[in-house]
Amino acid sequence: MRRVLLEAQDVCRVFDHNGKNLILNHISTNIYEGDFTVIMGPSGAGKSTLLYSLSGMDRITGGKVLYQGKELPQGKEKEMASLRASEFGFIFQQFYLVSNLTLLENVEVAGFLSRRGPSGAVEKRARELLRHFHVEKVQDRLPSQVSGGEAQRAAIARAIINEPGLLFADEPTGALNKRNSTEVLDLLTELNRKGQSILMVTHDLKAALRGNRILYLEDGKIPDELTLPPFGEQDGHDREEKVNSWLSSLEW
Repeated sequence: MRRVLLEAQDVCRVFDHNGKNLILNHISTNIYEGDFTVIMGPSGAGKSTLLYSLSGMDRITGGKVLYQGKELPQGKEKEMASLRASEFGFIFQQFYLVSNLTLLENVEVAGFLSRRGPSGAVEKRARELLRHFHVEKVQDRLPSQVSGGEAQRAAIARAIINEPGLLFADEPTGALNKRNSTEVLDLLTELNRKGQSILMVTHDLKAALRGNRILYLEDGKIPDELTLPPFGEQDGHDREEKVNSWLSSLEW
């Protein structure tokens, strides 16, 4: 039986005081350990809002979010910040690297904030990650001095330096060209194969194909979902046809 990592129970998110702008409409779903879960849906469906609500970055209006069986400490920012630093990793469309720090320093800072080990161990892991992600040659450069693909790979290294239980990714390839997008998706796929649980929002079919589970979000609800074999264990053409057919049935 698959282990539930994160659980949404009747989650709502309203963006006005009158309760008329209901972005998330009583959503209940589970995110399972080891899965590469993808959230898709039309523009304005609330995909990013759902991602931020499940991660505690956005405070929900109603319902509960539980991580490893414990409710997220909504409204308790110090506790929530500690949880995000130790258990969650985040990758965004924009890299959000600190502009006056080198790539290496950006990754190290995230490690230092978690206080999981001595500074020497943090520096060693940061260098190992950047080497593995093929950015060691530019690790001493500022974000403005590297390519978008290099910056995003450094951002992924920063996101996983603390070995998070769940990695949240919001349109991680949205600002990249085709080659860099493929490299980033390959990296995320590799991480998932090694056991990293991932929850990713995307509007891009090629990116969605990397997931083994796709949640379809529309009008603040999840009307359907699709389960797939892990990426690489199914013929690519068959996989794309299956996802295309499913999305067409949902009038995506």
